Amino acid sequence: MTIEKIVENVYSISDGSTRGNVAAYVLPNQIIFIDSGMNLPLVKEFREKLEKETGKKTTYLLITHTHGDHIFGNQVFKDCKIISSKHTEERMIESEKTNWAPDKIVEMIKNAEDPSTLEGLVIVLPTETFDDRMEITDGDVKIIFKRTGGHTEGSSYVYCPTYKTLTAGDNLFIDNFPWGGAPSANPEKWIAALEEYLSLDIDYYLPGHGPVSNKDKIQEFLTYITKAVDLMRKMIAEGKTEEEIIKETDKIDYHPPKRPQWKELTLKKWYEVLASK
Repeated sequence: MTIEKIVENVYSISDGSTRGNVAAYVLPNQIIFIDSGMNLPLVKEFREKLEKETGKKTTYLLITHTHGDHIFGNQVFKDCKIISSKHTEERMIESEKTNWAPDKIVEMIKNAEDPSTLEGLVIVLPTETFDDRMEITDGDVKIIFKRTGGHTEGSSYVYCPTYKTLTAGDNLFIDNFPWGGAPSANPEKWIAALEEYLSLDIDYYLPGHGPVSNKDKIQEFLTYITKAVDLMRKMIAEGKTEEEIIKETDKIDYHPPKRPQWKELTLKKWYEVLASK
């Protein structure tokens, strides 16, 4: 685990050791974490080190979206206010009854690459939710938490104007092909979210996966997804088949996916959304 100091008062683990990236903003009187990763010992260590170094306590955990690699560390913050969009909470409640049911959790831990990272895992749900936007103010520092959709319907970003940083969860996969095959993924909302990120006064973007980056990388992703969506729309209007559209869109050059099936499932989901218009 490498704890990276991005700028004064902003820290991140983005080396993949926690699966989904984990970030922390140190405010005048408290610490706010964003996402909790999927490695309980490392996230606990991150919290303890930052609290010891700053002499401040963690009071909030903000959850960008529902996927396990961003929320399985929630129990490390069970003494804090855990906040997500209402949609994210609803999906977590559903998952707790299905693919996160106790027997499924046991099986998942047993089959993990390193079972010790999830030993003692329990699902901890948000304690508070918001619909579209909320703010936290501490002294002269403001934190804006806003839902945009995109990667999932509940996908939200955390923006600090004072620190000029934005934590995007899985709306940003840097130097990787994005996972866009979730049931509520929407490429049009994703494009709007990326455009919104670029409109803000930001120096550092903290993605859900990959290294901390700048506007150039956000623009690179926006250019790719816009090309893919524009091509799909054009071919749908021409009456092309799903197979033809996926095959042609697959030719657009971009970073390869970590898992080969990700790209196909993502493009199929984007096609499904666009074809339903």
